[in-house]
Amino acid sequence: MKIVNDWCDLITSTNNPALCTLCPALCGLELTWQGPDLPRAEFPQQAGTGLCPRGSALGELLASPARIRWPQKRDDVSRASRPREADENCAGKMPATPSWRELSQAEALAAAAGAMAGGAVVLFDGNVSIEELAQLARIGSAWPKIALCPVVLPEDEQALLGVEASGANYLADRELAQCDGFLIVGDAFAANPRLARHVFDAVRAGKRVPVVCIDSGGGVTGNFATQMIACPAGGELAALQDPKTAAALGSTQRLGVVLAPQAMRGAIWQRVAFLGGKLALAHGGGVAVATGGANALAAVRARRHYGWMSLASALDPSDSRPRICLGADVLGMLGWSGPGMALAAAPLPNQTTALAQIVLPLALPCEVGGSYLQAGREAVMVGAMMNPPAGSPTVSGLLAMLAQAAGVSAAGSAAASSLLERVRVAEPADAPPAGSTGVSPVQHQSCECGNSQAGRLCYPQLVLTPLAMHQADGSLSGHASWQRQAMPLSQVLMSAADAAQLGLEPMDVVTVKTGSGSAEARVRVVANLAAGTLAITPGDPQVRRLSPYAIDARRDALVSNPVLVEVVKTD
Repeated sequence: MKIVNDWCDLITSTNNPALCTLCPALCGLELTWQGPDLPRAEFPQQAGTGLCPRGSALGELLASPARIRWPQKRDDVSRASRPREADENCAGKMPATPSWRELSQAEALAAAAGAMAGGAVVLFDGNVSIEELAQLARIGSAWPKIALCPVVLPEDEQALLGVEASGANYLADRELAQCDGFLIVGDAFAANPRLARHVFDAVRAGKRVPVVCIDSGGGVTGNFATQMIACPAGGELAALQDPKTAAALGSTQRLGVVLAPQAMRGAIWQRVAFLGGKLALAHGGGVAVATGGANALAAVRARRHYGWMSLASALDPSDSRPRICLGADVLGMLGWSGPGMALAAAPLPNQTTALAQIVLPLALPCEVGGSYLQAGREAVMVGAMMNPPAGSPTVSGLLAMLAQAAGVSAAGSAAASSLLERVRVAEPADAPPAGSTGVSPVQHQSCECGNSQAGRLCYPQLVLTPLAMHQADGSLSGHASWQRQAMPLSQVLMSAADAAQLGLEPMDVVTVKTGSGSAEARVRVVANLAAGTLAITPGDPQVRRLSPYAIDARRDALVSNPVLVEVVKTD
């Protein structure tokens, strides 16, 4: 296996196909032109190379008018700290008042280096190439005052660590079609639509192939299940341990366990993945994890290999060091409205750049090539669709410039360390019931928040369910693209019984409220969702605030739980 040690070699190479790296499917992409300086990503015309609508949005982002193209510094931090302005900035709108001013690159780097003089925590997008991870490790070793932290969706990291601990094999997409049974936890078809094709190939080739689905979010995968296992909000772990699950798999000889980790489920995913891996081993199969980025497994292994910080530790409020965020919308992903970062670098405005003191441009993932770890054992070469704009470096390139501005010598190249080997992880402890609030839905019906009033429902529990056109919370990849235009409001999924109690019809607009925020959404009635549980799709920055992540210091992890929710019909 050949691994290129310098990502620059890949940017100029024409031998490596451009692939979408927003999930492990790595669908093919081609660059087309609709006019001068108007690039667009499209799926190749050959069969089997692209299914998901979100990948085509990458091309629209290349020439987005909201693209960050020059360094900027905030002059009025207090005004910009208001959440409303942060949301406006996320929509590509800069503040109307002159609270930002342009800087030269030298001025911005000098200011950032000064802020980092006493040490800093550097959070960076973990879904970069293997070569980028190696370069970041090299710079970090030469700059001991900084602490590095790869940012991966917390539930993705939990699930991958669980699979690593189980010892189960990772299944490549093509190997899924060879399975004679499936256990799918979460809405894997929406999280990674290419998985659906290979599952359907197996079902079509074999007779009576069991497709057992566990999903408290009522996603589309349940529509194709031969058996659904009853699962309340955040109850995936208990459903996996239910004897009915093992019975439904029967005498499967090559079981494919497919995991789609989702937010608002609590600290269950490491244990779910571990037990799923053990079940796959017992049935001669393996595990496929639909993560929120193509290189999440490499980032999880790199964090252990290089001794980098966990995301929970990096955001510990007792650590007073300034935070530097490179390429990851940490605040948007976590549903947090602060604290602001000393510096944030991103291709497009987001929640994190809206609250940063200095903002720098960065290359998009599709503008950088490299090796991506697929199925736990293959390094797939990915080419760049096109070169990034002038002055938009990669994550490692920007950190190298910051090091140079701080007087740190980190010259030279670094060979990419092998991230194909599993990391040693102890068997995870059983997780507590997710979203345990001490108030059951039945008890909550009699509260004083107006449950008996028409058009108002106050007892269901809320979970998050994926949507094929969005990646993570939508703003991470779909910013300034057709995604938000095609679906400006999220969807709230509910059972027919809950819809009838509220007097709601499909496509009605409701306001979803929790103790930490509110968001508008359109109603969608689904058959796979139990009464008393609501599910909401990502895509609106307000959705993540409905159940923001909290730091679980005991597990050194970030956790987002199901929450009790009030639903009010919008007049």
